[in-house]
Amino acid sequence: MIRGICAAIVMLWLWVGAAFAQAAFDEAVALWLSGDDSQSLPRLAQLAREGHSDARILLARIETMDRGPSPYRMGLEPDARRTLFRDMSGKTRFGRSWLAVEASEGNRLAEMFLRSRKPFLQLQTHFALWQAGERQATDYPTRIAALYGSRAMREKLVASETILPEMRPYLAFLADTPEPQADGMAALRHMLSLGPEVISADDPETLGMAQFLALGFGFGDMSAGNRWRKPIEDWVLRDLSARPISDLCRAECPNQVGACGVALVALTGGFYEVSRLDSPYEKVIPQEQFLNSARARIMTLRRAALARDEPNQKYLSDRPGMSRLSSCAAVLVLRERAAYKRIR
Repeated sequence: MIRGICAAIVMLWLWVGAAFAQAAFDEAVALWLSGDDSQSLPRLAQLAREGHSDARILLARIETMDRGPSPYRMGLEPDARRTLFRDMSGKTRFGRSWLAVEASEGNRLAEMFLRSRKPFLQLQTHFALWQAGERQATDYPTRIAALYGSRAMREKLVASETILPEMRPYLAFLADTPEPQADGMAALRHMLSLGPEVISADDPETLGMAQFLALGFGFGDMSAGNRWRKPIEDWVLRDLSARPISDLCRAECPNQVGACGVALVALTGGFYEVSRLDSPYEKVIPQEQFLNSARARIMTLRRAALARDEPNQKYLSDRPGMSRLSSCAAVLVLRERAAYKRIR
């Protein structure tokens, strides 16, 4: 009987410990979604060191997927940064990714996340991630299949309906008969749900907008006089993938919402980059929750603020024409960038 009581006490102690750890994890996730790196990341790191599987996977995904690193994160010394994101308990100077640690312990999802970043064709991993509910993680495998796969492979993906909606134009422009500015044309048709009989490469105005959608600021024609400009503004304000941009512009630039949206699409790099703002871990943070969070909005603004031009020498937002596109968005970007000047 005493043995049974002791076992029950141990089980209760383990349950209480797990409950406390889960509560701490949920609080850290909420802090991260609010945009607070200085509080959330150290807490997640501590939980990861204590063996919390979801904390480990989330940290590993944040390390590689954060498209707008905070001034806090960028201001850390390399050793401190690695301590936040990696297992430093071994003898290697750079530590081990928590995904590698989890995979070595038999975590199937960690194994799939690791494989999904490999630059080789892997439809099996694509389908497995989709089935597991980690649909945003299929972005990269889809791009690899579109670039290097056969026509039959691309057709299999489209027919399977296991691709993200924003990936359909990427597959379309690589699969169809080549045309001028094919990537941008595919994006424009997808965004407006119009076919080639309406959106044609024969029209210079359409080609100008297609180039802008493919490449972003400094390319093509995003002028207010372009007949596709208003429909693109409307898309930015209604599509889920652009939700962080539209929410940010509605809150900060209520008198220039459409122009602000186009400006941030421009600084982000066009349609194909706008659509890559993904939840790092959908088991913990569903995509819709992520896109509606303060984290997604600040990440949107930061990646626009930190974007550099092709030679990678100057900030993209410093180029002439940014303030004419949206004076309010220009102020937002410059104000956010100023926070990084304090980094030592």
